[in-house]
Amino acid sequence: MGVSRRSALLSLAAIVVVAIAVAGLGALQKAPTTIAPEDPLILPARGYYMGVLPTPAGGQSLDDAYRQAKADAELVPIWGRPSPFYQLADDLSGSWGKAFVETLVRGNGMIPLVHMSFIGPNVTLIAPPGMQNATLGDPAWRKAYKEAALAVVKASKPLFLSLGNEVNRWYERYGAKDGDPNSFRNFVSLYNEIYDAVKGLSPQTQVFCTFAREVVSQNREADLSVLSFFDRSKMDLLVFTSYPFSVAGVNSPSDIPDDYYSRALGYMPGKAMGFSELGWSADSHFGGEAGQAQFLAAVVGRLTEGQGVQLRFVCWAWLHDLSAEDRIGLIGVDGTERMAYRTWKALSHPSG
Repeated sequence: MGVSRRSALLSLAAIVVVAIAVAGLGALQKAPTTIAPEDPLILPARGYYMGVLPTPAGGQSLDDAYRQAKADAELVPIWGRPSPFYQLADDLSGSWGKAFVETLVRGNGMIPLVHMSFIGPNVTLIAPPGMQNATLGDPAWRKAYKEAALAVVKASKPLFLSLGNEVNRWYERYGAKDGDPNSFRNFVSLYNEIYDAVKGLSPQTQVFCTFAREVVSQNREADLSVLSFFDRSKMDLLVFTSYPFSVAGVNSPSDIPDDYYSRALGYMPGKAMGFSELGWSADSHFGGEAGQAQFLAAVVGRLTEGQGVQLRFVCWAWLHDLSAEDRIGLIGVDGTERMAYRTWKALSHPSG
């Protein structure tokens, strides 16, 4: 082979190698960057997480309330300061997030359950400043909500993300008519978009929206048919808030039908279930402290596992009563432990 031909072949080979390298670098640069949740999905031996909002007793510091909560719980709901959805990511990545999420929650070995919400007072739409008369069908509003969700994931790297709280309150108020800019169908389509985008960014994050099991203001059960609007493959968990003592005629845990929660699986068969807020009053009208404790036991027994429901997490509304008149906390505002708190601790440590 002549020298000139050999040189030409070597030059051609070098060009090919460089082209392959450049192409490979371009592919790497174009490859999507994903993140992982900061909190791994490792279920406790009992098979489900327990959580609570660590509201302090009178005179108790937040540090002490969170330390008290961590003894028997793994999850803490996160709402921001509370923050509107368009401000939530900034608050999570700022001094508030460092103090509450990183120090009080994760610093105590607990996991944040991050909530976004689009529903404001009197079931109105929360919108960024300057966005007047926004609707669920408004492209600018939809873009803002989607971008906020992705920013929240980047800021907090959550294991659990709720893309809307008690979303069926909107359905109950506005319905799902085609062509209506505030139709619930517009939220469903946006939810699907955001679900895909979040999964593309953080595949291991558990994504869902939260449903109210009761319409508390009307003392009735919510319409579970709302679940039929959703693609079950885009709902990682079926999550409810639930205060069944608010339903007319339900004055004792025994008044709650066995299938009160499990009938939702008729719309999403086999879906694991979670409760982001649970509450039962310790008022004497609802069975007193014994009634509250019986409800808690029923939620993890007769009403769920007894019906074949796979539980993923159970979060009580709050640790201590919010006031002297409140009777939903596991502990009174004066620090007096209720029967439900003893049940809570026994469930948390079944072999203890």
